Amino acid sequence: MLKCRQVSELGSEIVDRRLGVGTRLAVLAHLGLCPHCRRYLRQLRLTAETLKRLPLEDEPEAPAILAAIRRRQGETKD
Repeated sequence: MLKCRQVSELGSEIVDRRLGVGTRLAVLAHLGLCPHCRRYLRQLRLTAETLKRLPLEDEPEAPAILAAIRRRQGETKD
């Protein structure tokens, strides 16, 4: 039987349905007995669904952010 930690480590694979048959059965057995992991996976699925609904935007700030990081790195080297 899987432990809660193992189920949480498989969270992304569970949500994305990328588990093999044996692992999937072990996860389902654990979820049948563990309300905490069921809640965790519901929250993970909700988060994934919410993120998918966010509009994709260009990242015009990315070059400015990168430049600022490089400046800071240069400041700390002195």
